[in-house]
Amino acid sequence: MTDIHALLKNAGFAEGFVLPIVPYTNWTRHRNDGVFHPNTAPLADDPREAYPWANALLICVMPYRPYDDETLVASYYPASNRAYHAMKRLLGLLEAEGIRAERAETPYREQLASYGIGSRMDNQLLYLEPYGTYINLQGAVVRLPEPVAYEPKREPREICDHCGLCGEVCFGAIKGNYAFDWTRCVHTYMEGDPMPEEAMEWLPSLLGCMRCQAVCPKNPQNRVPIPDEIKKTLELSAILKGNRREAGELIGKNLASPNRILRQAIVLAANRNRTDVLPLLEKIRETYGDRFEKELEYAKKHLQNP
Repeated sequence: MTDIHALLKNAGFAEGFVLPIVPYTNWTRHRNDGVFHPNTAPLADDPREAYPWANALLICVMPYRPYDDETLVASYYPASNRAYHAMKRLLGLLEAEGIRAERAETPYREQLASYGIGSRMDNQLLYLEPYGTYINLQGAVVRLPEPVAYEPKREPREICDHCGLCGEVCFGAIKGNYAFDWTRCVHTYMEGDPMPEEAMEWLPSLLGCMRCQAVCPKNPQNRVPIPDEIKKTLELSAILKGNRREAGELIGKNLASPNRILRQAIVLAANRNRTDVLPLLEKIRETYGDRFEKELEYAKKHLQNP
């Protein structure tokens, strides 16, 4: 019999969970009430309808540690890219074993929490021992020889103390006691569209904000040095010059698209008083016209009139 857990570790994941495919009615009800970001709309209400051939859900865990300097980019994003490619390898390994498998976008955190695997936190992230909330989750639906019935290996327990620290450093989304307003999460403005000025002023690093994880006293506190490759490739002037192919290799091509990463690099240049990149910003204006007008005007206001 195929050892699924050995395969996922061979692909690069730390661990994984094989769960039955069931409808996630509570999550769907919350989505319909407007609790979650509109990007969740395409997710199927019942995976059994979207994947009638599958009989199990496989959720894999890629842990990471924060960089000792996350002011450029949070370590989550290179880890997310590694996890994406690890899932591609895993799908190939499963296919070689004669197991049908397909990448599936489902509410992984909700599904794991519903089985007592990890705990919800006020910042809406999932705490999973021993990694804390420093995890990236990837999922696939599979057709196994026999249906699965998950027997919990971990006892569900309350982790979040509702200390309020994550809410204090948040843009305004975290309300405490699991209440959350996605319209006030800075990640809402990371999809590539122009950002409101208040979000620009808040933007602390490329691709968004991970402050709520950094201040959480439940999270592991050890950090790792930021790799030189990350610093070189994602340095603001390098991005403004157009090295998005190299950036895509580190954080994923979708995240390195001009609408996302270039828009944010312009804003961060202003927030960090990088007057040295003013010629690069002018070059962007000449190249893209009014595509990044809102961000360029924000940068001009801050850099030419400090």
